[in-house]
Amino acid sequence: MFDMNMLKKPLFFASNRVWRCYLGGKLLDQFIGNDNAVDANFPEDWLASVTRADNGEQQQLPDEGLSLIRGTKTLFADLLKNFPTEALGPDNADGLGVLCKFLDSAIRLPIQCHPDREFSRKHFNCEHGKTESWLILSTREINGEPPYILLGFKPEVTPEQFRRAVMAQDIPAMMACLHKFPVLPGEVYFIPGRIPHAIGPGLMLLEVQEPTDLVIQPERQIEKITLTEQQMWAGLEHDTAFSCFDYCGQTPEELLVRLKLCPKLSLCGKSSRLESLIGSVHTDCFTVDRLTVQGEHDLELDAPWYLGIVTSGQGMVCGIDEQPLRRGDSFFVSHQISSLSYKNTGTASLEIHLISRGKK
Repeated sequence: MFDMNMLKKPLFFASNRVWRCYLGGKLLDQFIGNDNAVDANFPEDWLASVTRADNGEQQQLPDEGLSLIRGTKTLFADLLKNFPTEALGPDNADGLGVLCKFLDSAIRLPIQCHPDREFSRKHFNCEHGKTESWLILSTREINGEPPYILLGFKPEVTPEQFRRAVMAQDIPAMMACLHKFPVLPGEVYFIPGRIPHAIGPGLMLLEVQEPTDLVIQPERQIEKITLTEQQMWAGLEHDTAFSCFDYCGQTPEELLVRLKLCPKLSLCGKSSRLESLIGSVHTDCFTVDRLTVQGEHDLELDAPWYLGIVTSGQGMVCGIDEQPLRRGDSFFVSHQISSLSYKNTGTASLEIHLISRGKK
């Protein structure tokens, strides 16, 4: 069942749609070429995931959220458990340490925050928080409203003010506590643990995050769905849950300088370029690079392993054999592979996001 030879070439993953308490997924369906594109309660695809979804009473499957290697019944998590050093290299004590998702929201998601590592260790007995990042892939207007995000408390907001709005379930007052920013495809946002935020309607993004499903979301109603106390407060007492929010408000200009990231060019050739989107200057949780190929590119990435996520075009990845690439594919490149060649076989640019663990 578990064959180490599998690690000598890129491992591709089966589609892994996960139930969520909000509607979305139409842009995601279109992105992967599904002709029956609809908004439903499966708006996320968890990529190369070794993290179980926490859906409580709505859990669809015992292993919901865990990725299968395409064409097999093998869980990626089980393969890593059996061959941790071969897959991830000698520094593998924390496992994969990252979770990637395609996420497509048709509604505004609830205002929420996630724990950082310190809060997570203390209150969830977990070594990972949920620092995350959003790479905006496409947008749409819903009910005539341009796409936006809510991010960070305004400078004048106090913990007491936000708590009063939450306890009264005064949604306009809760929203008014946060900055509202319009967003465009191609933008990159970094969301540290404890920063309040909400994704607005009409956004499809690639989310790269720490590998947990921990969330505090104190809005009781999401469209027609009423959240349980567990879903709102993650099992915490109210005082503890409110303390997870970062109340250090900033001006919109200060916040964007800090959290809206600009790509840094790492390599530029005649037919390809490599950009660093998220690196050690931002976080030690994960790194994100973007490879854009017009012709062909030989890649030796400075990482013990990486995940590849195809976000545009089509092509081939060439190692001990050739494997086709198309938009929406996700694959794992193990510690056994020193280099690969990427080839564009289409008319559009072949774009691949490359994700690995951060350097502590």
